[in-house]
Amino acid sequence: MLRILSLFIVALLFCSCEQNEKVEYYRFGKQITPSGKYVIYDYARYDPDILGTEVFKVNEEFEEGEGVSIDGAISEWISDDTLLIYNFKSDLEQPKDTLPIDTKFEKVGDFIVETVYYKSNSGSRAIYDFDSVATTNDSIIIRTVSSNGEQKILIFPLGATTIKIDSDSIKHITISTRLSKSMNFVYKNPDGSFTSGLPKVGTTWYDLTPIKKISPKGLNTKKIFWEE
Repeated sequence: MLRILSLFIVALLFCSCEQNEKVEYYRFGKQITPSGKYVIYDYARYDPDILGTEVFKVNEEFEEGEGVSIDGAISEWISDDTLLIYNFKSDLEQPKDTLPIDTKFEKVGDFIVETVYYKSNSGSRAIYDFDSVATTNDSIIIRTVSSNGEQKILIFPLGATTIKIDSDSIKHITISTRLSKSMNFVYKNPDGSFTSGLPKVGTTWYDLTPIKKISPKGLNTKKIFWEE
């Protein structure tokens, strides 16, 4: 009897530890939708390597896998009730042109998700330092500074912006999924020769680091992924 009771207690403690185990995310952004009624969570974690984007009502607590999943990469809010998503299909065939291969619409919460499908064959990253940032209802405006002091203004629509903050200052900003298309892709053929002037479809990821302390106060609280 004592043996059975001991095994029961051990099993109970094991289950309790499993339930209380905290999931560790290396990326966890939270974006309030334009209506303020829903929240979009963008997350990623190791062990196993899992990433996802899910939508919850604003009064619901986040629980991985329990929300409405968005399949693809957020690009921007086209309007206050339409969110643009890109879903890239990569295979051995090169894109024949820079046009989308399909477009689908889905109602999620109180907004429409427009998913545009492309075949992709490229991707790039743009790295900048910046000394000023502001937002409007629809856009983020960033003033970048180069090593020689040259300044440049970048303006992007809201939706795919993530602002990472620490206490009262901005630590990092990323703007992802900016579509990039051209006809200057170069393909290496199996025989070692090259074919140029091909369709190029992909995205540019903007990686921005402040060069001074910048407060996040006054920036738009909606349409932006905030990560603390």
